[in-house]
Formats: sequence, structure tokens, C-alpha cells
Amino acid sequence: MNIETPPFYNEVHELALSLVNSQDQTKSYWRLYEKLRVVCENHAGSKSDHPFQWETLADFTLDDVAALEIYAKALEIAEILGLEQYSASIQLAMAERYLQLGKPDYALKFANLANETAKGTKDFDLRKEISEFLLEICETFNKAQLTNCRCA
Repeated sequence: MNIETPPFYNEVHELALSLVNSQDQTKSYWRLYEKLRVVCENHAGSKSDHPFQWETLADFTLDDVAALEIYAKALEIAEILGLEQYSASIQLAMAERYLQLGKPDYALKFANLANETAKGTKDFDLRKEISEFLLEICETFNKAQLTNCRCA
């Protein structure tokens, strides 16, 4: 396996699929979430620590503020490892969470960071998703509501 795919990918992927298939706020969901959190903690700070695990955990964290803290951890690891695709994906997820929290300036900031980071990747689907998010946020909020708007 290369650095972009963690050795525990299958375990995290299976937990993520199970979480998707369970219903939010059920005992089953929280049991699976806890298993995923334990996987993350077990690899934290080790040579196998990877942004994939943390991004996945944040994706399934229902509290936006708590999710942002986990995404920040994932982003730090992605940047240390030089994994631009992970960095861009995480920055976009952070932008989406900030928008959910009613903080469009932060959402725009992270979307622009994601856009710049994604330019260094060959992931055209991710680049398209980021561009669509930028268009959406700029159409939703006028320039007077956004500082540093580069949407025009």
C-alpha cells in the first residue's frame, strides 16, 4: 500500500458503510461510531496515523463544531504527509460545516483553500465539487455579506 491508502483502510471503510446504513442517533450508530473513534485513537500519533481515518470520523460526527475539530486534525496530518487530495477534500468538508453553522465567511475561506489545493491534484471530480460549492455559496450570499469574496 502507498501513503495515500492507510493499512487499515478496509476496516474504516467497512465501519463507514455500516454507519451509512444505520440510522442517526440509534444505539447501532453510536456503537459503530465508537468503534471508528477507537480505530482513530489507536493509530493517533503512530506511523500509521492517516487523514483518512480522521476525515471519516469527522464525516460521521453529528455535532458541527466537534466535527470541525476532527477535520482540523485530519488536515494537519494530510499537510504533514503532503497529501493534497486529502487536504482539499478536508478543506471542502470544513467549508460545508462552516456554512451549516451560518458562518459563510469561514465557509468561503475554506472553499477557496480547497480550490487552490485541489489544483495540484488530478481528482477532477473533487475539483468540480469544490467549484460547484463556490458557485453555490457566492450565489446564496451577495458580496456585501462576504468579506474577501473572489466569486465574481
